[in-house]
Amino acid sequence: MDAQLDERKVTILKAIIKTYLETGEPVGSKALNLILKNAPSAATLRNEMSELCDLGLLAQPHTSAGRVPTSNGFKVYVDTLMQPEKIQSGDKRFIDESLSDIHAAPEKIPEIAGTLLSKLTGLPSVTCFVINGGLTVRRLDLLPIGRKTVMLLLITNDGRTRSRLIRTDISFDLRHINEFVKIAEKKINGKGLCELTRAYMQGVAAALGIDAFAYMPLLSAAAEMAEGMEASNVSLTNEAALYSVFDNAAAARRIISLVNLREPMLSLLDGINGGVGVIFGNDTGFRELSSDAIIAAKYGGDKYSGTVGVIGPNRMSYDRIMPCVEYTAFKLGEIISQAQKDMEE
Repeated sequence: MDAQLDERKVTILKAIIKTYLETGEPVGSKALNLILKNAPSAATLRNEMSELCDLGLLAQPHTSAGRVPTSNGFKVYVDTLMQPEKIQSGDKRFIDESLSDIHAAPEKIPEIAGTLLSKLTGLPSVTCFVINGGLTVRRLDLLPIGRKTVMLLLITNDGRTRSRLIRTDISFDLRHINEFVKIAEKKINGKGLCELTRAYMQGVAAALGIDAFAYMPLLSAAAEMAEGMEASNVSLTNEAALYSVFDNAAAARRIISLVNLREPMLSLLDGINGGVGVIFGNDTGFRELSSDAIIAAKYGGDKYSGTVGVIGPNRMSYDRIMPCVEYTAFKLGEIISQAQKDMEE
């Protein structure tokens, strides 16, 4: 805790933040006088509130208004002042019942959990799903569809498949199909998805000599498919909630755009370490999140892992939402580990 925060400042800051979370209104000295036991004089309260403003923990929206917490104020509250709470029994029961009978591929389960978190909190949820390496190519196949159209089919060692229709500049006859299958058997099948980079595929094509021109588009497409299957995935559930919980539609659209960029959100969520955590927007450097926060927790098994959470304005019910997110992540870990075992049997 900040060394400049003595016991009285801590009491006042905590009271203001808890009251603001409940009402959404600036908190003045008169309100504090009613809230606090053995409250000091109004003049002393105003002086303490002024000093908390100087420390960057409170702000005064208008000259005659009370105070509201800043992002830094919320951060101090969550990190040091808020008492850890157990998940409410009703919330726990809702999560248990919602996740009790899921039969889905591991990559689909986080989105299901995100949907239930959104229903539970009324906030949009954000989920991240990561495949922790180990995926290899069982088979890369080529199927003729038309005279200059083929289907590229990639199957991984765990049975996941991706396909893509590709228009070619030349007619692919049976000789071309068989030759491509031979190339795949020698150079691609059995390789890890992470190994199938564009540079690697260019090397494979270069070794084909005069046939490189014909096969390079197919090899490039295979590299793109492999990258898409290996990469982490970020999903935003209940986008509509953004428009109701944020001040304006422009702010909601900016957040949607940020999530769709994928890499920035992956980087932010990767910063969650151990248990449930809160990412305050003003710490991220992203203007889109300057007045917002993400409550998230990591889940994981040996092969699949990720992050699940909610995104909302700084004024959130942290004491209720944080246990919900943490418990959901715990259940996700159990379910995905079991799904992985089922797939291996």
